[in-house]
Amino acid sequence: MGRLLAYARDVSDPDRLFQNSLLQLTFRQTKAVAKTMKADEIRSVACVGGGTIGFSWAVLFAQHGMRVSIYDVSETVLEQADVELRSAYETLVEVGAMTKEDVAAAIERVTTTTDLAAAVQDVEYVQESGPERYRIKREIYQNLDRLARPEAILASSTSAMLMTEIQSATTRPERCVVAHPYNPPHVVPCVEVVPGEATSAETVESTRGFMARMGRVPVVARKECRGHIVNHMQAVLYREAMWLVGNGVATAAEIDLAFRTGPGLRLALMGPFMVGMLTSPGGLKDTMVDRKLDHSLEDDIPSRVEREALERTPEMAREWAKLCTAQTEAELAGADMEQVKKWRDAKLLQILEVLDSD
Repeated sequence: MGRLLAYARDVSDPDRLFQNSLLQLTFRQTKAVAKTMKADEIRSVACVGGGTIGFSWAVLFAQHGMRVSIYDVSETVLEQADVELRSAYETLVEVGAMTKEDVAAAIERVTTTTDLAAAVQDVEYVQESGPERYRIKREIYQNLDRLARPEAILASSTSAMLMTEIQSATTRPERCVVAHPYNPPHVVPCVEVVPGEATSAETVESTRGFMARMGRVPVVARKECRGHIVNHMQAVLYREAMWLVGNGVATAAEIDLAFRTGPGLRLALMGPFMVGMLTSPGGLKDTMVDRKLDHSLEDDIPSRVEREALERTPEMAREWAKLCTAQTEAELAGADMEQVKKWRDAKLLQILEVLDSD
């Protein structure tokens, strides 16, 4: 029990987790052409991209005292971002996370613009949340490299792309890093900090420290891979959920119900390896090494996927995706999605309050 409690304590304390000797990371040092902005020096932020992720980042940054400039090429997107931002703050007030006075002050710190230079030229930190296309990301980073201060950190919200590929378009790649949130960033604490090949150790540490200042739980990846850490695993979950629907095992609604009332509850408390440790008296040695359980890995999903690989064509996967989408949309027919989002955020905050109470 002592070790489990220590694990829970480390997970809830990002500084302790980062400093744990077993999790220390060694990053390749690069010679910087300008000093890297330190976490405690950051006072202003530019959110490049005002969509679903961008506006939510702005909510978080302004809530924690940052001056925030939201940039987008579209005035319509910026107008919607303002609406979404105010709605998010309403939810935070309703659950007691902020006061109305806090919200008024936060909103005063947020500006919007369609001028990229005006958005980034005076800030210490840039959070890019543009479209997930390498061509577009490189173009954005070329402009950020030219317009932002030499010491400003250029972080990307990309959910799957490699920073090595993006930072190659810049003259100062050492200050470029992935800071990938989970939606909505102003509620869900996890932020994956992923360096590219040319990212400096100083940039990684400053980004990690800044995210901790913002009340997030930064998890620093030891190396790059597509999908980073969690989306790499989530891809398998979505793939198998589509297989179940496509093969008539269950409907989309039934799968959602089973997951949120089953493994979803445990995964709110601990990750898959800690769940495995508590599944059998012998822990992971039983479930993964000795394979004593009836549903051992030898007969579990990974092996099944390999056996059925030839049956899973891209065309079939698209049809399964369409079926899952149609069933889910039918389940939500008539629902006010803005109210659904507010409900989601309020419930997530309540879950976090329970987890923080121990």
